[in-house]
Amino acid sequence: MNIIKHCKSGARRGFHNMVTGRGISSEFFKRNFFATGMVIIFCVGVIAIRFDCVTSMERIKTMKGQIEVMRTYKQRERSRYMTLTRESTMQHTVDSLGLGLTVPEQYPLTIHYTE
Repeated sequence: MNIIKHCKSGARRGFHNMVTGRGISSEFFKRNFFATGMVIIFCVGVIAIRFDCVTSMERIKTMKGQIEVMRTYKQRERSRYMTLTRESTMQHTVDSLGLGLTVPEQYPLTIHYTE
C-alpha cells in the first residue's frame, strides 16, 4: 500500500474506493440495468466473434499448409508417371524394332581410378 501514501488526498480516496469495490455503487446498476446488460451482451458477443475469427484463421493456415503438401505430392507423382510412361514407350519402341535392348535395373556405377 505504499502507492496510496504517495497519492494526493482525492486520488488516494479514489484509489481506495476502486480497490475496495466502492467505485460504482449498486444503485448505478439498478438504475441502468438494461444498458448494463446490453453492454455485457455486446462485450461477450465481440469476444465470441473474435474467437471464431481467430480459430477460422488458424484452420485456414493449416489447410493452406496441407494444400502445399498435396501440390508437392501431386507434382512428384506426375513426374513419376511421366518417367514410367517415357520408359515404357521407349521399351515398346525398342521391342517393336527388334533391337534387343533392355532398361537396366540399377543405374550405372562410377568407378574412380586412383594411382
